[in-house]
Amino acid sequence: MKPRNISGQQEGAPDGAGLEPTLTGGDQGDGRVVKSRAELPVSVQTILALAMPTLIEQLFSVGIGVTDTIVAGHTGATPESRAAAAAAVGAMTYLQWLAQLTAAALGVGATAIVSRAIGAKRPRLANRVAGTACSAAFLIGLAMALIFYMFAPQLVWLFQLKGLAQEYGVVYLRIMCLTVCFQTAGQIGMACLRGAGDTLRPLMVTIAVVLMNGIASPALTFGWWGLPAWGVKGNATGTLLAFIVAGVMTALFLLSEKAGLKLRLRHFKIVPHILARVGRVALPSWVENILLWGGQTSIVLLVMGQVDDAIGVSGATLAAHNATLRIESMAFLPGFGFGIAASALVGQYLGAKKPQEAQHAAVLCNRLAVGTMTVAALPMIFFSRYLLGFMVDSEPVVATGVWPLIIAGLAQPGFAVAIIKSAALRGAGDTHSPMLSTMTGMVLRVVLVVGSMVFFARNGHANWGLIVVWVCIFLDLNYRAIFTSTVFARGKWKHKKV
Repeated sequence: MKPRNISGQQEGAPDGAGLEPTLTGGDQGDGRVVKSRAELPVSVQTILALAMPTLIEQLFSVGIGVTDTIVAGHTGATPESRAAAAAAVGAMTYLQWLAQLTAAALGVGATAIVSRAIGAKRPRLANRVAGTACSAAFLIGLAMALIFYMFAPQLVWLFQLKGLAQEYGVVYLRIMCLTVCFQTAGQIGMACLRGAGDTLRPLMVTIAVVLMNGIASPALTFGWWGLPAWGVKGNATGTLLAFIVAGVMTALFLLSEKAGLKLRLRHFKIVPHILARVGRVALPSWVENILLWGGQTSIVLLVMGQVDDAIGVSGATLAAHNATLRIESMAFLPGFGFGIAASALVGQYLGAKKPQEAQHAAVLCNRLAVGTMTVAALPMIFFSRYLLGFMVDSEPVVATGVWPLIIAGLAQPGFAVAIIKSAALRGAGDTHSPMLSTMTGMVLRVVLVVGSMVFFARNGHANWGLIVVWVCIFLDLNYRAIFTSTVFARGKWKHKKV
């Protein structure tokens, strides 16, 4: 059956799956009328009302990765063993990130359509889209989990981990892969709730995950309260327990009558034409995410081993790189919080036929993101050694990561612009422009890294490799800021159909 345009106020006969049409005016069928934030004027207060729960959620969300890194960075009796544990967890995080990015692409498509449907007062369409996207994400997560488990040794080998780091990597991956199903489905469910304007319940889920992970991971790693001291295995098991909690809580919220969406079990049946509709919006974002992941991972595979050989400590470079990423994530989380607000508001204002308000909301979100991320980056610049030492108790790791962390701090203002403008375009349904931005920026990054590493290695300075990587990341992020700002300024996204 041909998909219907969601911008209208009425919908005809039930679709091909026999699901009921939306009632005019946003009535859920029980007398409730769903209100949209598009009914409110654009202001800092409107943005903060949507963004603050997400900002707090992002702060807690960062705590998951930070906890795993800190726990790994203090696992072992020697600086070398702690570097090996931190490197193993950091490398396997790239595979977990791959699963997250795949689910996030579906989330972009689902969020864009859900927010438009809510803005146009069509909640039943929003429910059908959310259910289909969650089920599809769970199946994708299941397939990836099987691949990770079956090919764990080969995947660890790709990251050039040796000795103890390699052993830790296989153990961590074979437990971590079990988290993927719950993580991907929960991630999509929370994205749909945000698209409907409900950022409180995703915050509650994230807080529960962080608390569970923050208690279970170190307790099972170090043997607190009489529990077995499982080391890296305990770190992975704590994370698994945390994401099981996330998946269950998200499902309960989606099925409740108090959330922004009101799903029933029938909504979780995958409806082909709805999945195709979500996929059309999501595909460019997925390609963008895969390019981003591929570029980042290829840099790790090409550079980290050379730098380790130059400094003489296996895993130290990857551990330093991962610690820098974790610290940086605390600086850019305001940007992602305001980016989620920008995406939802742009979608809802466009659904309500208010393109100027959509543009105003994106511009205001951009100003807030640049200001907050710049301030958050200052500790990265002035207290880099202390922050790295707190993350990983290994002097070789700290010494390798100081300058990369400073450069990461300097990149945050440009990164803020890239985040907000890309999020605004995605909220409007334009996922091609951010994809092209990421594609060209990542190619630029990889070419510069490879060329620079060849030059420095030939001249006996391979130990500078991680600094080279972060200089190229700085250039890439600022390039993307200019690219997306140019596309946004042209205004064609105001007329995008989804």
